[in-house]
Amino acid sequence: MQHTIKILILSAILIVSLVTSLQFGSTFIPLTDVLNSLSSHLGGQTLVIPHMNDTILWDIRLPRLMYSILTGIGLSAVGLLMQTVTRNALADPYVLGVSSGASTGAVFAIICGGLPLLGAYNTPFFASFGAMLSIILVLLCVGKSNSPVKLILIGMGMTGIFSALTMMIIYGAKHEAQVRSAMFWLLGSFAGIQWQDLPLSAIIVALFCLFIYIYKQDLDILLLGNQEAANMGLSVKTLQLSIVITSSIVIATLVSKVGVVGFIGLIIPHLARIAGGPKHKNTLIFSMLIGSIVMIWSDVLSRALYSPEEIPIGVLTSLLGAPLFIWIIMKRYKNIG
Repeated sequence: MQHTIKILILSAILIVSLVTSLQFGSTFIPLTDVLNSLSSHLGGQTLVIPHMNDTILWDIRLPRLMYSILTGIGLSAVGLLMQTVTRNALADPYVLGVSSGASTGAVFAIICGGLPLLGAYNTPFFASFGAMLSIILVLLCVGKSNSPVKLILIGMGMTGIFSALTMMIIYGAKHEAQVRSAMFWLLGSFAGIQWQDLPLSAIIVALFCLFIYIYKQDLDILLLGNQEAANMGLSVKTLQLSIVITSSIVIATLVSKVGVVGFIGLIIPHLARIAGGPKHKNTLIFSMLIGSIVMIWSDVLSRALYSPEEIPIGVLTSLLGAPLFIWIIMKRYKNIG
């Protein structure tokens, strides 16, 4: 019952956030115009609203709002599983080097031009390619081992390799505009998100959350440790491989569109456990709700603080997430000398 009340409260906050956040940006739009625009498009009613405001709301802000929610859900869910599979409270969605691989691919496309035939899809394509290359190399290096320590260390090594490659590509850029574009992408942004970007990402994130729900009991058992889980009949290596592959697909999809968004996948699972306990059934729901709310308002701040300029979303999530993470650690380990 206590969990149900918390879920209802967070759901109410999410619904209010969905509507009110659409007001803010380079142009402030009154709440009445927001409600009228949503009613016109979703309810079929033709209501009076300035054409410019309707265009801003429906074609610019609403797609990026929906994608920010998908990003919050995806990063939080992946962070939850990474902390489970590695049994490390400091693990985040990027621990296996997926984001570093994606960054290398994206920066290559931005600075070197990529493939002309891909046009506007150059950056997402090469980011996805880099992410998948990174995870394939990690899996090849891990081999048949199911050691979470080996997985983390190899992931850290892969992150170092791809980060170095990214810096080499940026260093070789011939134009300052290319460097600015690359750095802005590396720090994350929802600018330019359109309706056509949503379906694939929504399907992948939804299937990933369904995967967590289906295997929630196995994931709970995995928290006991590899040996204990194996003794209870769980195929640890198979589950770990499934988690790594599905998580990598989610991260590759999200990162290829919006760049690297830090700290969300690290802190949200901790907040979810505080609210719902250690069981994955509850933690998944709280991660989805809290992650969505945090990403919505992070995006609002990114486009409203220095309007009409936009702050990279990764800067804000790190600025907000780092102090919160320090507070969580201080609270959890306050009795340790």
